[in-house]
Amino acid sequence: MIGLDLSLGQLQRGVPTPQPLASFFEQGQGAHVALANGANGNLSVWTELSPNHAAWMQLDNDDPATRFSWRETLLMELRNIYPVGALTLSSGWSQLQSSGSGLSGSYTGNRAVATSSVTASASVTVDRAAPYDVWIHYTARTSGGYCRVDIDGAQTLVNEIEDPASLGFKAFPTYSDVDLQRRQSIKIASGLTGSHDIVLTNGGAASPGGNAIMIEAVAITGSLDEPRILPPLWQPGVTYEMGDEVQFGGLFYSARANGVSGNAGPTHTGGIASDGALDWRADNRPTYPKFIAIDYASEREYAMRFTPDVSATELGGQTHGNETLQARTIQLDGAPWVPSTVGNGLSVGAQIAITEDLTWQLQTGEAIGDCQLVRTVTPGQVYHAVNATGTGTEVAFEWFYAGMLPMVRWDGESGSTVIDSLSAPSTTPVALTDYAGTSPANIDFPDAQRIGLLADLAQGDLVYGLEAGALPGASNVVNDFDTFLRPNLDASSESGSLDWKAKAYITGSADGGLSFGAGDALRFYSRHVLKVT
Repeated sequence: MIGLDLSLGQLQRGVPTPQPLASFFEQGQGAHVALANGANGNLSVWTELSPNHAAWMQLDNDDPATRFSWRETLLMELRNIYPVGALTLSSGWSQLQSSGSGLSGSYTGNRAVATSSVTASASVTVDRAAPYDVWIHYTARTSGGYCRVDIDGAQTLVNEIEDPASLGFKAFPTYSDVDLQRRQSIKIASGLTGSHDIVLTNGGAASPGGNAIMIEAVAITGSLDEPRILPPLWQPGVTYEMGDEVQFGGLFYSARANGVSGNAGPTHTGGIASDGALDWRADNRPTYPKFIAIDYASEREYAMRFTPDVSATELGGQTHGNETLQARTIQLDGAPWVPSTVGNGLSVGAQIAITEDLTWQLQTGEAIGDCQLVRTVTPGQVYHAVNATGTGTEVAFEWFYAGMLPMVRWDGESGSTVIDSLSAPSTTPVALTDYAGTSPANIDFPDAQRIGLLADLAQGDLVYGLEAGALPGASNVVNDFDTFLRPNLDASSESGSLDWKAKAYITGSADGGLSFGAGDALRFYSRHVLKVT
């Protein structure tokens, strides 16, 4: 559900005045943010939305001469992953590389192990100072049997599963009526602390099913400041086995054979290629962490179109362009960010500040203004402050979006509904299902500058608040804001592999029309607040 507040409240540098829809703007319980290199010069930004969930924001930089564009957000459940390479295996296991595609399937593909032997075991020692839960990631099969779990040589701590079929011990079934259903996971224990030994064995044949089990990883609760959240960085001259996952240059890779890595990291952005000694398969996402939702690539910060005497010009990041980058600084906890070259590549802190000084210009190349965009990322919040000063020809605005919120009604990758309906005070709720297969007209909400989105996820609710408004300062030309919704951008329906996309826009205007010329100021903010409940 999306709720909208008809309010003219404003924000003073991240401190909101009391307003309705307050529940959409409450901070989550996350504590960390993180930075890492992205693919092709992009930037990866991570922010915790709760103790165990995060948003992964991709800031595009296809053209290094313009600003970063926040154009995609992935939501994930944070877990420390112990892949097959971290497990101690007895004899009797066969090793293979898992594969597949989609949100609920693998991306780069990782190692898996399978056995039909009742004497085969796989063990790992997990450890965390804070309380944690334990999951087993496995592949479901038509021949799947029972997998027995022991912790510290007994089953007392195995408190999330029971004896499924009078086996005499606790276990979980790995049977599926459709073969090779990858990326299955089951919680087998909760409330653990400290170090514990996890042992997995074949619990025998299931009916229906068989006597085979296929294991992909053991996982425990995690946060951004812990080491096993992402695959490790690729290293030269290291022995890897088929399916081992690494990351390099902002991309993720899985080894296609057993061997020793080369002297320089892989550089290909898709398909399979060598690092000089070992072949790797590339992808933009790793197999883990566990992604639970995805939106689509579309601008979030701002966008506008103005109509001078010559030709219409659109402005705004990678999508609309016409912003020339003059300077950029990236700071983590007040210090210049230096990309990490060890561990999982994440630089972790409590606040990220990205400042970009820009020249706004017409399509003809004529400069019309100087702009500074300051993006501040804290746990569960992204705040944009935009201050622009006119320096050239006066232009009239055809439209001006001070904040944008893409959303997915139907997630084609997981085949599930995410967004249900839209509501505003004193109006009839808008059911997005009413627009299946059609491209309806925009739905207007005059004077609304706060919107709230509730996404129904399998692991809980994503609560997302967006507000935009004017910043204080002399000669500010914008003073009025409205919101409209496009409930179905591509006339999609709840079928197939394509997402049903929608988008909300908070627009800016002024009495008598909005224009921008020499000496004028355009000062506004947008604030995105996310949490998982």
